[in-house]
Amino acid sequence: MITFTDLVAGYGRAGDILRGVGFTAVESAITCIVGPNGAGKSTVLKACSGLLRPRGGRILLGGDEIGGLSPAAILKRGVVQVPQHHGLFPALSVRENVMLGAYVNRHERERNRRRYEEICALYPLIADRASDKAASLSGGQRRTVEFARALMLRPRVVLLDEPTLGLDPKASAQLADSVTTLNQEGVTVLMVEQNVRFGLTLADHAVVMEGGRVLHTGNADDLLADPEMAQLFFGATPKGQVAS
Repeated sequence: MITFTDLVAGYGRAGDILRGVGFTAVESAITCIVGPNGAGKSTVLKACSGLLRPRGGRILLGGDEIGGLSPAAILKRGVVQVPQHHGLFPALSVRENVMLGAYVNRHERERNRRRYEEICALYPLIADRASDKAASLSGGQRRTVEFARALMLRPRVVLLDEPTLGLDPKASAQLADSVTTLNQEGVTVLMVEQNVRFGLTLADHAVVMEGGRVLHTGNADDLLADPEMAQLFFGATPKGQVAS
């Protein structure tokens, strides 16, 4: 699991974006962070992956401190971030893009080959389109390749930043299947998602943020059914309920 305690972080002299964030991403579950633009959701992921150095607080991975470590050091500890968009090399093949996920272990060729075959079994698209250029894939298919690449190092945690960004409903449905497959491998998924209904439907646990702070944590289904949350995010009461 990953535990954030009193996390403070920001950019340059712009001030603190995160102001004492605290919550736990449960091991082998999907946790979704939701909230308005500017709430600090993506900043949490950047601090977790080492792209942003915390100014205060702690980030623990299974009890070990990772806050403030370099991205490479955090990657070696099993935390992988899937970029928000444009994460593939379009001129490279699907196989080449996936194999880049094991670049830090590139000399372990036989081990990487076996892992690639395992991932092909998880995501048939990888085997079916192995020789095709990444540029030829649809948005949902590109996301699947990104998830497959993330699995090459057998990560403990995968961070997903706005995975549905730019995707149509059909591609989003494919994405949901890909995330579920990722999680079924025992991977802990911490996801930021602007499409609140999609994110909470997919997740086990939810974190609501606003103004760099955590407002609420709990079961994702319960949050989705909460009248106040429904009004906040959807401008309506949950399905089957009548507004008072």
